[in-house]
This record gives sequence, C-alpha cells and structure tokens, in this order.
Amino acid sequence: MNRFKKIIKYLSLLILLLILSRGVLFRTLVKYSEVDRRKNSVLTDKNLIAEINYQTEGKVLNIEEIIALSNEITSDTLAFSLNKVSSNANSVYTSKKANCIGYSSLFNSVGNYILAEQKLTDSYEFIHLVGALNVLGFNIHNLFDNPFFKDHDYNEIKYKKMNTKLFVDPSLWDYLRIEYVSSQKNSLE
Repeated sequence: MNRFKKIIKYLSLLILLLILSRGVLFRTLVKYSEVDRRKNSVLTDKNLIAEINYQTEGKVLNIEEIIALSNEITSDTLAFSLNKVSSNANSVYTSKKANCIGYSSLFNSVGNYILAEQKLTDSYEFIHLVGALNVLGFNIHNLFDNPFFKDHDYNEIKYKKMNTKLFVDPSLWDYLRIEYVSSQKNSLE
C-alpha cells in the first residue's frame, strides 16, 4: 500500500509539472510555419462592437491586454465545430460556431478593432495567417486526406516599430490555455 501511495504521489507530481509547463513544452515540440495569409474581416456586428466598447471603456490597454481580451472574447463566444461554418468574424460571432479559420478571424478582427480604438495601429497589427503545424519537424497535415486538416489558422501580432512578432493560436488558447505559439521563419517574406 505504501508503494502504491508513492507511485500515485510521483504520478500526480509529473502530471502537475506537465500541466504547468504545457506552453513551453508545446512551443518546443510544435512549430507553425506560414503558408498563406487571409484578408482581415472588418467588424460590423453592432452587438460585438458594443461588447468590445463596454469592456474597453475608459481603459488604456497595452498589447498584452489587447491580446488577452481578444482571446477572452473569442473563447467566450465560440465553440469549435468540425462542420462547414463561416470564416467571417461577424458571422461566427452570431452563429457562435467556428473552426480554426473562424477563431482566428474573430480574434484578428477584435484585436485590430481594439488597436484602432486605442489609437495603436501605427505601433501594432494583427495579421491572420494560414500555416502548417510541424511536430518535431514533421508536417502533420501530410497524415490526413481530409481537406479539413490541410492547414491551420493562427495570428501574428506585429510590433511595427521594433519589427518583433508574437504568434497566437486562438483555438489552441480556448482549449489548452496556451497563450503564444512558435512560428518558423515565414515562407512568404
């Protein structure tokens, strides 16, 4: 019985360490590589705009807070769907269902809207990317014949003045709470 308790204790500690280091572990094992870019959707949904304005009213936000709020609004709004759904940010906000394209589109549109409202468009930009996921250097999309798995959408947040970039996968953040991902050198630059 004492040995069983030790095993449970060590197993619990190992699971806790994996949970706490999931972001670092994910960024080490999985690299995104850009294969295309999508056009940004402009927000027109009055309810979404009102929600964003309510959450940002009277606040001066930094880029990390804008990313966090964009992720929060996206994940609070959407549920992942394997079915054919819209990729337009306004439509997915209304339908509440999206795949990785819709998640990235809504995140991107919310982020760019907040940047404009905070008068930060000269400093930052959210860019909607299409990419491939490489696990330990192997493109996992080659394992699937289904067109649904041909690529994966994510976002680049570009700091224009310093030419630095952050990468965010809003669907990954929704399900695993991993805030940032790693992206290999963009193939389009």
